[in-house]
Order: sequence, then C-alpha cells, then structure tokens
Amino acid sequence: MRIFRFIAAAALATVVSSGLYAQRPDLYWSVDLQAVFDNREGDTQYADAKTFFQTQLSPEIGLSLSEGRHRIAGGVVWTQPIGCEWDGHRLSPTLYYRYQNKGLRFAMGMFGRDQLYAEMPNFIWNDSVKYAQRNMRGAMIAYRNGDGYFQAFVDWRGMQTEKQREAFNIIASGERLYKDGRFLWGGVAMMNHLALDKNPQHEEQHVTDNLLYNPYVGVNIAKMVASPLDSCSLRVGVLGALTRDRGDNQWKTPAGVWVDFDIAWKFLELKDTFYAGGKLFPYYSKFGYILDQGEPYYAASLYNRTSIAAYFLRRSFMSIKASLDFNIAPSHFNFYQRLILEFSI
Repeated sequence: MRIFRFIAAAALATVVSSGLYAQRPDLYWSVDLQAVFDNREGDTQYADAKTFFQTQLSPEIGLSLSEGRHRIAGGVVWTQPIGCEWDGHRLSPTLYYRYQNKGLRFAMGMFGRDQLYAEMPNFIWNDSVKYAQRNMRGAMIAYRNGDGYFQAFVDWRGMQTEKQREAFNIIASGERLYKDGRFLWGGVAMMNHLALDKNPQHEEQHVTDNLLYNPYVGVNIAKMVASPLDSCSLRVGVLGALTRDRGDNQWKTPAGVWVDFDIAWKFLELKDTFYAGGKLFPYYSKFGYILDQGEPYYAASLYNRTSIAAYFLRRSFMSIKASLDFNIAPSHFNFYQRLILEFSI
C-alpha cells in the first residue's frame, strides 16, 4: 500500500507543478437594467417620428477561473415595451466565453456591446439598433493600454434561413494617443455583407457588398490649454463607403468630410457630429436597416447631429441621463427627447 501511496503522491505533485491541476472555479454573476424613453418628433423622410419606451433586463450567471481571466456565462436579455403589459416582449440569449488579462480581451458567443473598449460611432450602429439588440453575436478581440486601444469583431446578425438573409459585419477600430494625449489619430473600417436566404425565390435578391472607412486625426483641447472642462476633443477625418448590389454590379463610392466634437463639464455634455459629401447609404431606401444599421440620415448628402445632455445621477453602478438631440439633413429635421437610466451590478 505504501508504494501505491507514494506513486499517487508523486503523480499529484507532478500535476500540480505542471499547472494541470484543475482550479476551483468562482461563481460569477451580474445584472444590468436599462430603461429608455426616446420621443422623436419631426418629418419622416429618413426616420419615423415615434416613441421608444422600454425596459431591458440582462441577468448573467457563470463561472470564472484564474482570478477572473477566464469566464463562461449565460443569461437572457428581456426587452419589454412599457404600456402594453406583456405584448411586444422579446427574449434573447446570452452565452459566451471571455478571456481577460490586463489590457487583452477576447470573447466569443453572444455577449454585450459593453465588452468593447470604445463605443461604435453612429454611422455603424444607431440608437434604435442598440435599444433592440443589446448583444453582439460572434467574436471579438481587443487590447488597451495608456496609449490607446484597438478592437476587432465579427457581429453575425443574421443566419441564413428560409425567411432570413445571411448578414454579418466585420469591424475594426482603434485610436492612438501622442504627447500625453493632446494629439491622436485613429479610424474605423467595416466590411458589411448581406447575402441571400435559403433557396431564394426572388430574382431581384442579390448579394450586396458594403465597405466603410473612417480615418481621422484629432486634438484634446482640454489638455492643451488651462481649462475647467473635464474633457474637450475634436476629431476630423474622411468618411466613405464602397457599396455594390451584385444585381447591377455597379460600385457606388460616396465619401465626404467627417467632424466630431465633444465637450464635458461636471454633469453636462455636448456632442456634435457633422458629415458632408456623397450619400453614405445609397441603398437605404431599398434595404433599410437590414443592410445599413447606422443612422438613416447618412442616406442624405449632409447630416448634423447635436446632442445636449445632463446627468441627474452618475455613480459607478447607476446613471440617469437626459438629452436633447437635434438631427438635421437637407429639407429634414427630427428632434429626440431622451431619458435613459442604466443600472449595473
């Protein structure tokens, strides 16, 4: 018996020293709640005048290893319009693996957009898309340090079925800081693919290709001059696209100037985004959000959005934000009044 005990002890020591001994996992859980009131008034040339009033509850539970570096988790996203009892509710799955080590992050499955290090601009995802679909579906890799960030991901938003066309985005974005953050450069690039459904019966259904690019340079004005402002930055670049419907096989190549300005002081924020050039979404009237998930106003040759916001409450676990958003395009005006509550533990 002693020899067997000795062999067992030696084998256990070998496993532990080699790092193969299974670690005891820790329980992971989180709960996110978002409540949105978004009332839109104006003409309907590009976007409907309507009201979004909903809650979205997103609980997750799972296991983590190695002090949280490895995580597997699952849950549900319950989106519920307010004012119609149970009608219109939607349940979406959350299920993913995530690796996190210092600034490196990798995730695969169905996971929240908050896993990204930086939000996507509104020519990638509009507000309505983020209200309706909390999760990305695919895979992402990202890295961040004191000099900036880089992130790339696949969002597989449509599996090919008898009633649904295959659709996905491959997106990369990043930003690099210089001179203690006073100067910066960065960009966004996207390949957006809209394929066919299974056994398409419509002769007019063709694969559509869409490439988008947005290189820019910028300055952090708040770090260049003495100022009581919390932040103040300006970014200027080119925003363009290459889009083709393989039915007519003609590439459309709109491009223009893009300017993004934001300023924050205590509980107040102002953000302005301006675009002027070719119609960035030339097929929006044909495909709508099935192809283009950015703000529909980019179907115009000129678009400006000004957002004035105030935080009534801002804590590490909760915020309440009110904003007035003015969308202006040629012969078009739409005014959003928004109140958004976010809670996360």
